[in-house]
Amino acid sequence: MPRAGDVKGKAEGKAESLKRLLVRRFGPLPVWAMQRIGAAPVAQLDAWLDGILDAQSVEELIGGDEG
Repeated sequence: MPRAGDVKGKAEGKAESLKRLLVRRFGPLPVWAMQRIGAAPVAQLDAWLDGILDAQSVEELIGGDEG
């Protein structure tokens, strides 16, 4: 069973990779997107990473700013 620190580290690594790819593809990320990525569980980050090549915008991939 993975330790809490291992899961947190894995999520942080995936979040950083996702942010990097999104910036490379779409330009600077809005604050709401950075916050949503930072709070997402590993499974959600994996889904977003899988969809990054098909998305036409950050909003399409991770949703818009509903707040």
